[in-house]
Amino acid sequence: MKKIILFLFLTLQLFATMILNLNVKETKRGIDLLLNFDIPFDGKIIERHEKDKTILYLEDVKILTPWQKKLHNPNVYQIDVLPAKNGSNVIIYSTKKIKLRAAKSKDGFSLKIEIYAPTQTLARTVHKSTDTGIWILISIGGFIVLIMLAVVIKLSSANKVAKKKVIVPKQEEEFTIKFEKPLDEHNKIALISFKGIDYLVLIGSTNVLLGKYKEGEIESMEAFESAIENHNFEPSEPPQEKEEIFTTIEEYKRKASGKF
Repeated sequence: MKKIILFLFLTLQLFATMILNLNVKETKRGIDLLLNFDIPFDGKIIERHEKDKTILYLEDVKILTPWQKKLHNPNVYQIDVLPAKNGSNVIIYSTKKIKLRAAKSKDGFSLKIEIYAPTQTLARTVHKSTDTGIWILISIGGFIVLIMLAVVIKLSSANKVAKKKVIVPKQEEEFTIKFEKPLDEHNKIALISFKGIDYLVLIGSTNVLLGKYKEGEIESMEAFESAIENHNFEPSEPPQEKEEIFTTIEEYKRKASGKF
């Protein structure tokens, strides 16, 4: 009877999955525990939490001798793999609450157990949110800069257009000498056009307004000569008191601004 029980025990041990080697790898996320088996692992994994440790029970997995690994990690400081009834226990000692995730390879010959602290995931989320917030602020700032540039360009264009649209006043207020005739070395008669009125003026030692004409009445030299003859003007004759005497061009302008 004892031989039969021993035979059955050896048979079960023969068909159990054996751990060939273990490896620990520290990553940015946490710690990875890698287990390699002699045959594909197809058993159950049961997780149990205690005060300062987390225990993973691997069903139908055997290890020949206990295995231990001490770590210099802020969250996990030791990992043990010990034989257990009908399986093995993976004991993870930690200083704070941890999370585990187990994943088998496609062929089942290896098992990876990821060990990480929940706060790391939260930190990643916060970091990601912070990065997103920074990018949002940068985008808003860039948008504001673009708006300001657009406003500056628009104002500059408006100023250029305004400058281009400056209306140059017509030189209507300038005198135009249409005709002139010298009388002697110091005197001459001229027909000056100003604001639609032609003025027949004696210019020289004395400045005398001889007559006013509507614009267009005197358009030729002959008409100019005729206007002079109509006044029976003599160069040596002094101006009469009733004649308007002007001393400057500004005086011409002032007098000429009156109605015809």
